[in-house]
Amino acid sequence: MLTRPMLAKLAAGAAATAAALVTTTSPAAACPPGGGGELRVFAEEPGHLVPGNVNQSESLIVDSVLYSGLVRYDPKTLQPVNVQADSITPSADQKVWTVRLKKNLTFHNGERVDADAYIRAWNHTAYGPNEQANNDFFRSIQGFADLQAGPDPDGSGPLQPAPPKAKRLSGLQKVDDRTFKVTLNEPYSGFRTMLGYIGFHPMAKACLADLKACDEKPIGNGPYRFESWEHNKVIKTVRFDGYAGDKGKSQRITFKLMENVSDGYTAFEKGELDVVRKLLPGDKLPEARQKYGANLIEVPMASLQRIAFPTYDARFKDKRVRQAISMAVDRKAIIDKIYHGAHVPADGFVSPVFPGARSSCAYCSYAPDKARQLLAEAGGWQGGKLELWTNSGADHQVWMAELGEQLKKNLGIDYEVKADLPYSQYVEKIHANGMTGMFRSGWNSDYPSMENFLTPLYAKNGSTAVTGWSDPRFDELVAKGNRAATPEEAVSFYQQAEDLVAEDMPAMPVWYVKGSTLYSDKFTDAVVNPVGGEPILANFTRK
Repeated sequence: MLTRPMLAKLAAGAAATAAALVTTTSPAAACPPGGGGELRVFAEEPGHLVPGNVNQSESLIVDSVLYSGLVRYDPKTLQPVNVQADSITPSADQKVWTVRLKKNLTFHNGERVDADAYIRAWNHTAYGPNEQANNDFFRSIQGFADLQAGPDPDGSGPLQPAPPKAKRLSGLQKVDDRTFKVTLNEPYSGFRTMLGYIGFHPMAKACLADLKACDEKPIGNGPYRFESWEHNKVIKTVRFDGYAGDKGKSQRITFKLMENVSDGYTAFEKGELDVVRKLLPGDKLPEARQKYGANLIEVPMASLQRIAFPTYDARFKDKRVRQAISMAVDRKAIIDKIYHGAHVPADGFVSPVFPGARSSCAYCSYAPDKARQLLAEAGGWQGGKLELWTNSGADHQVWMAELGEQLKKNLGIDYEVKADLPYSQYVEKIHANGMTGMFRSGWNSDYPSMENFLTPLYAKNGSTAVTGWSDPRFDELVAKGNRAATPEEAVSFYQQAEDLVAEDMPAMPVWYVKGSTLYSDKFTDAVVNPVGGEPILANFTRK
């Protein structure tokens, strides 16, 4: 699934309400005596733990307890709520933002979390040669371009790109120990909302001095402090009683690192885990619904699975071809057959858990007769065997083949699933405009704004705008939304921009992702945040 150019996150997310299905007793009730205040959580081996370099789910879940940022997202309203920020105030034109921090904030090593802690973190992540995964999030801040290397003058030749012109963002200005100002390149009313993303978290001086050591032994500022990491086995954290915010409910949170979620499910059944996160295996989900009902949270996530069209390919130039293909797909049938109804058929381009989302995609309705008519009006399919591309190693080829069968049945288009490229090579091919057929290109939101489902995917210079489609009207409407006085006023402009995408169909939404969190009945206050789709572990309370 594609995200930013760094491309590492998997689609995940959920809403804050639990689905109470069948009430039974969880096997974790047999948790061995002496567990005390420990919460044991399934995870896979993380890649990095320094926030500026974290953009995949296994790192995010660990950092969610080790670090805190300026704001968090309320799991019910999705609105940003101040955590370390005392206030975040925009100028009248939404271009200059003043951030004031709360008092007495500290890192786990005793260092102060002050304005310098945020400025040093942001400058480090924004500086191109540091190759941090979240570099692109700072593009909106004044001076970002000067922190990037110049273009490569001879491709793979011996000449090197020009070095960056600066090492610090000119748009960051310290006012005093607790206050700093951020000047953006363009007005953006949603900037405060954006600041809840992990890439904007602070960094301790000691971490900057030895980044490699900090990645191995994080110096956080959240409700839990790092204790130990035995790679591919376990990460241990313990409650940080000096935390200035809401204290963690468990004395310890232990992440048991396993190869896959199937192993996590097995461990849960043995009473060795208290929380299994991420989508349960397809063949286990019906069983989990029956056995653990009230302790299984199944909720929509701020994620979208979609198929993109290479509009740079002449076969897909006519929008009627794209519209016809979308209408020939029975989304619900695929979801029911492959995923036991675990997802929601998509009828728009923005996750329904976000403010402003609505049913915007007329061509997402299953209407094979209309699809055949549209295709005929476009001159029929002239492209021979249709290639359906996805990456290897994730079983996406199963549902892609089912989609292909529907196109063959409803439109008479023969197909071939191409799933032989590993993820990194698959992504490179996509960004090189090298796709020779339709291709899977999902999206997981970074922050709760319609804009985050639009700009990266469809703007002229969007970081993951990989279809070849662009429209100056779309860019202008998004810009108008960004300049709006409030995020609420921005919604109408974003909706108009979405309508342009919905008519031209450079990509076809397939489903909104739903995720599952299974937890022990030894705990209460289990809530999943729709942004990121992870359980709020610090809130889990032992009965």
